Amino acid sequence: MATFVKDDKNLIAWDQNRYRKIYRYIRKKPVPLNCAGSDISVFTWGGYFVEFDNQTSVTHSFPCCYLTPPAVIATTVSKDSSLSNFNVFVSSATTSQCTFETSGYYTGYVYYQALIDGVYSMPDVGRNLEVKTLAFANTNTYTYTFTTTFTCDPIVTATADQDVNVFITALSKTQVTVEVSQANYNGKVYLQAIEKGC
Repeated sequence: MATFVKDDKNLIAWDQNRYRKIYRYIRKKPVPLNCAGSDISVFTWGGYFVEFDNQTSVTHSFPCCYLTPPAVIATTVSKDSSLSNFNVFVSSATTSQCTFETSGYYTGYVYYQALIDGVYSMPDVGRNLEVKTLAFANTNTYTYTFTTTFTCDPIVTATADQDVNVFITALSKTQVTVEVSQANYNGKVYLQAIEKGC
């Protein structure tokens, strides 16, 4: 299992003599290359996977700490060629854990990303990221206007907090229209939009 956490706001020092494995009899001293905070992304981000074993619900503790409940985007991933055609949704989320549920008894993995709502600039990759929790109230359609500026149509992913299908029906550089498969839906949809390589 792998855990990826990015919440260190300090400088990062790379040893420029360690980019390649060179085994000399006499080794060179490290040559540090300092990266200032303005050159790296600074936010708490959790990426992990959860394993289901013929279950419909799994409660998972986050590998990092959040000040407020994060927006969690999840998807099912096949394990050993198992059937992964299941809806996955986040029925509850707190600052320390969340509960994933599926539309049936599922055996396999659920991969997820967790971020606090907001707009993030990522100078180390030259892209913008926006995270938003949408609150649906007696509707199946929600049009959201981005608060950040994208240079092209972003890649958008979304997950609901109930057992409904979530899909994108319209997308531009300035806004996105999200729909769910249930009429008069009352619930949340967690949304992430990131610039693609363009």
